[in-house]
Amino acid sequence: MNQDVPSSPNLWMRLNQPNLSPAEAHIAIVGAPYDGSVTHARGAALAPAELRALSADSWFFTEEGLDLRGLRICDLGDAPVSPEDAEATQRAITAAIRPIAESGAVPLVLGGDHSITSGAVAGVVREHPLGVLWLDAHADLMDSYRGIEGREESRWNHACALRRICELPQVGPERVLLVGLRDLMAPEVAYMREQGIRAIYAHELSHLTPDAVAERILGTLGSLPGGIYVSVDIDFLDPAAAPGTGVPVPGGPPSRYLLDLIHALARRRAGTAPLRVAGFDIVEVAPPLDHNHITGWTAVRIIQEMCGLVQRAAANR
Repeated sequence: MNQDVPSSPNLWMRLNQPNLSPAEAHIAIVGAPYDGSVTHARGAALAPAELRALSADSWFFTEEGLDLRGLRICDLGDAPVSPEDAEATQRAITAAIRPIAESGAVPLVLGGDHSITSGAVAGVVREHPLGVLWLDAHADLMDSYRGIEGREESRWNHACALRRICELPQVGPERVLLVGLRDLMAPEVAYMREQGIRAIYAHELSHLTPDAVAERILGTLGSLPGGIYVSVDIDFLDPAAAPGTGVPVPGGPPSRYLLDLIHALARRRAGTAPLRVAGFDIVEVAPPLDHNHITGWTAVRIIQEMCGLVQRAAANR
């Protein structure tokens, strides 16, 4: 890691145990303060620090009253990203996440832009098939991209992250499910059709309950032996709920819907076992674009509820 490990026990709902090793933790947190691949406004590199600060002002209960003190959490600091070198950043994130996954802890990665997720998933995958749940307004399936303000055409752009993940043999297009999709480019549409990639579009969410979407997720990804990696791009939500992001897209669900979806997943089982989260992240929070920390607080709440999901699964094993 490239900075002092955040040592305050007040971080992460007062649950941070900085002296834990990943092997002793349920959740190990790594920051990825990188926004070098964005195609619009930058600022996501500042999110790990923002989320840590806000988490220290939160208590250890989910909104349903679940006491999270049964979770062992350690914040390992930030991966040594390279602001001007996308490929080096990918390698650094993978190297930071791999020992966490190998230890049996669940990595939580704090983006950063969405390009960081391809590096994180590469660190999580093992020999078993892994499912990827992509909660996002965008498909991020371009083979390469620059965008209107991108500095260079790149295969590691944040519009390419899921394409790189689909190329991992343990994942592949068949083990991916996109939810909240509503902003597509022509090459992505062609790739989705060619590869049979499944999606639940944002317009469908207005008449699908969170429980119904959870059933779809479990039916598609729940039986995979490698578990599910959950990637939450904050622009999954409507900009009214999360204004502080670089590419806001109208027409998304409110934060209430996403929190209820997490609760629905926590109540369900994949066959005879609880849902296994192999890793998760939250990306594209851009504090300079936010108003009154609305987006930051929303991200922290999502993390709290995901921690509740992990705790329920750990308790039921």
